[in-house]
Amino acid sequence: MNKLISVLKLTQQELKSTLYSYLLKKKMNPIFEDGFLYAEGSMPVLLVAHIDTVFEEPPKRLFYSKKEDKIFSPSGGIGGDDRCGVYVIMQLLEKYRPHVLFTEDEEIGCIGAEKTVKKLAKPNVKYIIEFDRRGSDDCVFYDCGNDEFIDYIESFGFVTDIGTCSDISVLGSAWDIASVNLSSGYYNEHTEKEYIIFNELQKTINRAKSMLKALKQAPYFDYQEIQYTTRSYIPFYDELSDEEFLLWIESFYNHNFTPTEPKVISEQQALPEEQDIQSQDAIKRLVLRKEDKQNKDKNGEK
Repeated sequence: MNKLISVLKLTQQELKSTLYSYLLKKKMNPIFEDGFLYAEGSMPVLLVAHIDTVFEEPPKRLFYSKKEDKIFSPSGGIGGDDRCGVYVIMQLLEKYRPHVLFTEDEEIGCIGAEKTVKKLAKPNVKYIIEFDRRGSDDCVFYDCGNDEFIDYIESFGFVTDIGTCSDISVLGSAWDIASVNLSSGYYNEHTEKEYIIFNELQKTINRAKSMLKALKQAPYFDYQEIQYTTRSYIPFYDELSDEEFLLWIESFYNHNFTPTEPKVISEQQALPEEQDIQSQDAIKRLVLRKEDKQNKDKNGEK
């Protein structure tokens, strides 16, 4: 836990320098670039975390409640998003040698990830894991709709949920590598009431270890993008901005939005029928997985 506390108290640039020295000691020949820090490993998987937080200053005081297993600060947010992810990777590097990537400025638009795909060649890995999700059991795939990959990740005890965007949204698409974002034990991110449940963070570390042990048997998973179409599931609106359209999708997943009468789309906007059906199936699958998770939560299942 002391290593996590020390990581939480560093600025972005202090943490980047610390990680660079750490990777040098591990003899991983890190690449220190504007926007990211990367080191090639001997295992065919890439682990990702971002080193920035939404807070201008790191926390000066941190406390641990043994009764609640909670790390928190009475003076504001602690930056568990995504220092928890950094800590997970550091713990895994104590025994394993995956490829690792630490990005900068994820919180202001995945800037570090964008710089990474411009400067760094596609890594020779089977899939990508990011540790940048709240909670304890979520796995989030964003626009990656590879069913086999989703089933594979869920076999390690995670449950699919919906998210908006993270670094893998950029990395997986650009490199054609299936990617997942896993829960890392923090809650109330981006707020002054943020906290970390340490045992849930440790649970993710243990599951990640199982994933690394199983790498030899794992296949390569490609990035199969979900094509959000304008037919059947998502009506088309000329007046919606990109931001409003994304909010519509989020509302669609949460089943709390009733659209007004949609405008008829033109033939130019419609996708081929086969591609449209595939898109609808992918969207339906994600919704059904989310409903199943909600039902399990209601019944107290884990």
